[in-house]
Amino acid sequence: MANIVVIDDHPPILKLMASVCRAEGHEVMAYDNGIAGLEAIRELAPQVALVDRRLGSMDGLDIVRQVKDLSPNTRCVMVTGCTETQDIVQAMRRGAFNYITKPFEPEHIITAIHEALNAPDDFPTTKQKLLIVYPKQAA
Repeated sequence: MANIVVIDDHPPILKLMASVCRAEGHEVMAYDNGIAGLEAIRELAPQVALVDRRLGSMDGLDIVRQVKDLSPNTRCVMVTGCTETQDIVQAMRRGAFNYITKPFEPEHIITAIHEALNAPDDFPTTKQKLLIVYPKQAA
């Protein structure tokens, strides 16, 4: 299966994401801070990184951007409680492959990893086109 790095500063979420990945047969390295997570990504070049948007000392958006330099083939999945359109767009522009909002079901993590692992190598991770649909405003 795949090597996956999980970065989240909230221990129950970190444990849950790591457990879901391990249950699917993946090799998982879990980190509760961005600095250690980035170092692991640089050293291990995992296929997938699950990254929290808001970490204590670092911004998950900065981690996603740095991963593109440290390990260009690593697909980042942003996992966050932020549902604001601007955050989603920023994550995708900085190179996130996918975006999962909290609270999530384990199946969301499984699906995102499966999609990241099975997307073509030339999948446009840095120039994705997003279609954002807003609800129709009452007149």
